[in-house]
This record gives sequence, C-alpha cells and structure tokens, in this order.
Amino acid sequence: MKKLVLFDLDGTLVDGGGCGRRALEKTMQELYGITPKFEFVLTSGRTDLDIFSLLYGLIKKGKKPTAAELKKMQKKYLEILPREVQMSVRNKKYHLVNGVKKFLSLLAKDKDIILGLGTGNLEEGARLKLTPSGLESFFTVGGFGGDGHTREDMLRAAVKRAEKKYKTKLDPDNVFVIGDTHRDIVAAKNCGFHNAVLTTGFGEPQKIQRAAAELQARDYTKDLSLFCVWLRLKTDPKGVKRGRYIMPATAIEHVFFSRTGIDEDRLKMLRIKKYEDLESGTIM
Repeated sequence: MKKLVLFDLDGTLVDGGGCGRRALEKTMQELYGITPKFEFVLTSGRTDLDIFSLLYGLIKKGKKPTAAELKKMQKKYLEILPREVQMSVRNKKYHLVNGVKKFLSLLAKDKDIILGLGTGNLEEGARLKLTPSGLESFFTVGGFGGDGHTREDMLRAAVKRAEKKYKTKLDPDNVFVIGDTHRDIVAAKNCGFHNAVLTTGFGEPQKIQRAAAELQARDYTKDLSLFCVWLRLKTDPKGVKRGRYIMPATAIEHVFFSRTGIDEDRLKMLRIKKYEDLESGTIM
C-alpha cells in the first residue's frame, strides 16, 4: 500500500539564508514604495498567498488585496526571488538541513513511498529555492502556496495530485507530513494526517511544544529508526503499540509528563484528530 510523505521546504529541507524574506520586502517596496515591518514568526509556516495578503494589509491599514493585486505581487516576487536565492548561495548562507539527503535517499529506495512537497511556497518559487540543493529529483508531486490561503488547502492538493499521478487512493492514515512550525502540525492534524516537526527550523518552540507533533526531532542526523518507526517502515523495537509514543523525547507518556509537568492541552493534542477539538482555543 502506497504511503505519501510530504516535506515542507524552508527549515525542513533547506535554509535559504533569508532569500524569501528579502524577496518579499523588495516586492512590496517596488510595488507600493513601502517595506513592511514584520517579525519572521508572522509569516513562517503560512502559504505565500496568505503572506501576500498579510503584508498588503500591513501597508494598506487592514485592506484586503484584490485578485489582481495578488497576481501582481506573485509576478513581482517571482521576478525578484532568483536573484535573492543566488545571493544566498554566493554568500554561503544557503544550506541543506542536516541529514536530509541521507533520509530522502533511504525513503526513495522503498517502492511504496511517494515523496512529495507540502510547502507554502508558490510552485515556481519552491523550485527556485530547491534547485541549488540538488534535492528536487526526489519529489514527484507536491502541494504549493498557490493552491489556497491555508496549509490545509495545500496539503489536500498534494494528496489529490499524488492520487492522480499514481492512480491510487490514499487513506489519511498513510499520509505523513514533516515540517518545522506549529502551523505544519496543526494543518496536518486538521486533515487527519500524521505529523512530525523539526525543532531547528523557523518555528516558535513554545507553539511547537503545545501543538504536540507525533514525532519531534532536531534534524535528520540522529538514528533514523525513529522516523522509520513513525512511518511504519520498521517494527517498534520496544514493542509498545503505535500511538503511545511521544517521539523522540520519551517512549511513555507518563514519563514525559512527570518530567516536564503536566500540560493537559498538549496531552489532549496527542489524542485528537483535529486541533479545533481542543477546548482552550487557537495557537495560530
């Protein structure tokens, strides 16, 4: 049975050295004569369509962009981005996330694994950012920031493309999402997909912790068996049933919570399908 593994791009596959932010700022400056002031956490984990709308609202005092304005911003951004990517490469600010090529090479050997992108970047922007990495050949399908304003829209589009390309029906239980922000986790949960998060990307640690991914790791440099157990490619060596892990912090829930203090919200997050089912509200 086929499994689809969707990778976010920025902070999950590569660190582009700020090329995207610089391109965004220059886009707004060239189109509207203003460089918007914003914290990086405002945009991390969002789709490009959502980011364009947010930045437009910042410089237009809350006004929403028309479809024509969105297209204009996309066009200008994609004109500027190649220069910014090359600048990061020249200045040696562009690099792969540790261990990612080894991990992708391992997964690519499994005939039942489909590797895809699940990124908020516009498709052309994603290709531009990914090209210097040498990783683009691993990915045969994807969902992108042009598929909608939300990550849920993007993830569902990626699944549909994979089903069409490989002529198969993918059960949500066979879709695995890897990202680096709480928005990656929440979107995957809202779609009923499995979720993992890297903590060395661009996410906010407190929000990542509260969103409660199934698997949490710094990068891909340690024992990849954690990821393989999560992906159900290997048998759990401890014999504990799937769903009882908080990986990789610890194997047994009560050990984790006795060590860190009980967080009822996070405990609930590990057991629900959708974030909206959590009574305490939103972390967006």
